Amino acid sequence: MLAELPVMDGAADDGSRYEPSEMTGVVLAPGLVHLTYETTLGGDRARRSSIWRKRSAGAQWQMYYHQATRIPYEGM
Repeated sequence: MLAELPVMDGAADDGSRYEPSEMTGVVLAPGLVHLTYETTLGGDRARRSSIWRKRSAGAQWQMYYHQATRIPYEGM
């Protein structure tokens, strides 16, 4: 996921970048990982959850499922 963030919408050499935090991963089964984290982009925050799978020993990890929930602004 860290490798994917720089190429997601909003990522640009001269613009805002996703800032991940609180990243944790849980192995659900061999070749299956559930990743949760938060992102900030230009002041907007979101909680994210994704499932990654690797189908064989020589394969690369691929995102199988992704969900994001916006975190409401708590300003004064």
